[in-house]
Amino acid sequence: LVEEGDKVNKGQILLRLENDKQKNDHDQALSQLEKTRIEYERQENLYKDNLISEQVFRNAKFDLNQRQLSAETAQRQLEYTEVRAPIKGTITLRSVKVGDNVSTGSTIFEIIDFESTVAVVHVPEQYLPQLRPDMAARLISNTLGDKIFPAHVKRISPIVEARAGTIKVTVGLKELGALRPGMWVDVELVLETKQDALLIPKKSIVYDNDQTFAYKLHTGTNGVKRVKRRLVLPLNTDKVNIEPSEGFEPGEKVVIAGQSGLKENSRVRELGDPDPDAEQPADTTASTNAPASTKSGT
Repeated sequence: LVEEGDKVNKGQILLRLENDKQKNDHDQALSQLEKTRIEYERQENLYKDNLISEQVFRNAKFDLNQRQLSAETAQRQLEYTEVRAPIKGTITLRSVKVGDNVSTGSTIFEIIDFESTVAVVHVPEQYLPQLRPDMAARLISNTLGDKIFPAHVKRISPIVEARAGTIKVTVGLKELGALRPGMWVDVELVLETKQDALLIPKKSIVYDNDQTFAYKLHTGTNGVKRVKRRLVLPLNTDKVNIEPSEGFEPGEKVVIAGQSGLKENSRVRELGDPDPDAEQPADTTASTNAPASTKSGT
């Protein structure tokens, strides 16, 4: 009845199993129930007229209850031959076809509710004081060209995993978009937001052992440009920028290309600056074809 990719509602019939026996049993149970009900109503009228004993009437009532239970059982057995969707979602797998034999516990369909897709991350416990439900997050997919998808913290585990020292955080999506269940994504949690933060680009960073540095541009009184290496102690970071704790001022320039080969006070020039080592043209030129002359005296 349904194929992979079809959207289904909760309770919708996905397929029907062979049900000839169950249908016959159900019809027979309904027929016997109706016959017993008619007999019960006849016995009830006789009992009201005091024409039968109370025991005979109770037996008739008992027979009716048994037939009702039998009919309900037959109804359930017939319903078991219809496989219905337990949730609203999309069929992602159909593992049977017409004529296949199925048994209890067999996988027939897989249904995913795309609207409930989440990402699970394990956050170091040091960030526990900053975690809160509904805080902003971002999902970044390398498969989709580093596209960013807005998200939010949906659930935070009440315990810390002792072995790893992490907290399980479930991140929900506002809109799934082009993402699909099973894809790998990078998750960023927005722990803090600053409107006027001083930022330097991550591509300016150079690494020396376990420390990070950046080269600032300084112009001397003679106009020569040199660099000063400054330690970068990050307060906050995002995908492309770092907020340093100190050592940088608004408007200062940092080197973002070729800094790996620089040293303290290395001489540099900005893109577009003239090359100071280029040869300057001569003020006068002499023709190589002019005759040479000498003067001699006696």
